[in-house]
Amino acid sequence: MTKLVLFTAACFVLLLLNGAHHVVEGRPHRERRNDYMLFVLGDSYADVGNRPQTSEKTVLSRAWFYPYGISGSAHGNRPTGRVSDGMVQSDILAKILGGDESPPPSRRHWRDSDKVDPSGVNFAVGGAGVLSDDRAAPSLGQQVDQLASLISSGAVETADLDRSVALVAISTGADYNGRITHESSSRDMTALTGQVTDELVAAVRRLRDLGVTKVLVNLLPALGCMPWQSVASNYATCDSHSNALASMHNAALRRRLHDSYDDVLLLDLYSIFSNSVQPNVGPCCRNPDPNGYCGQDDSSGRPHYSVCDNPDQAFFWDYMHPTQAGWETIMQQLQGPIQDFLGIQSSW
Repeated sequence: MTKLVLFTAACFVLLLLNGAHHVVEGRPHRERRNDYMLFVLGDSYADVGNRPQTSEKTVLSRAWFYPYGISGSAHGNRPTGRVSDGMVQSDILAKILGGDESPPPSRRHWRDSDKVDPSGVNFAVGGAGVLSDDRAAPSLGQQVDQLASLISSGAVETADLDRSVALVAISTGADYNGRITHESSSRDMTALTGQVTDELVAAVRRLRDLGVTKVLVNLLPALGCMPWQSVASNYATCDSHSNALASMHNAALRRRLHDSYDDVLLLDLYSIFSNSVQPNVGPCCRNPDPNGYCGQDDSSGRPHYSVCDNPDQAFFWDYMHPTQAGWETIMQQLQGPIQDFLGIQSSW
């Protein structure tokens, strides 16, 4: 039976990372620091620089500009394409596996496709979903295609797959934005969540067929508790309709994966998010314009946003994404079940 991580009570206690790392002996065919080669697929919760960088700051390219990255000391407190003030989920997972940070973004591999970093590959792209048709944000299925291409070319070796883990982090609800509204019927919500979760399950099956030995799959967080959904109430209440949609999605995934695969672990972001969000506390980086974004400048080039004094004490960085400290809190609560599932120990 697939192990399901379910946290019914979680408190928001920010824990800083321990600098020590678990080190294992590398295999003869390549130097390896980690127990597992990590493949990351998903959206902005796991993206470490696959979303294209542009010379002009926009809502889509904002993660390449200040103030993103200001807490990321490992990268000189500068933006790296991560939609956070520092590290994101894939970075913290890599630490649990014994590394320093997420494997490098997949965009680095296409010019030299015969070489893959020993830690793995990150295919996640901000804005991605399973139904995505944005060429700048390949869908989950297209990201699996990219991994399949690296395997068929020999860039990812068979021995790597023998000890491999994939993170499937489709987490921001991109597949539902614009397709589901407060006027949508329960029937429409059920139909769409069924379509989305069918595609997620198909991607998990493909990963297993490709030879990936362990798969971690994010459940949707409490979408209604995201600051962009709760700003109208001054962050005092969550949007029940959006939370109901996330719950329907998660229930469908549980039905399809919970009793079917013993090599798949579901990560319950919903419970952690809903228990960690503090009433009347919004994001660290705010824009007074409800249609604006963190990092946006006005027509004169002046900042049209503000950043809190202590990002390390905030859960949300912008209106949808956790801070580095928030991700540390989330993954600290998931660390034990992940280690048990993978049969590893970590000093993180």
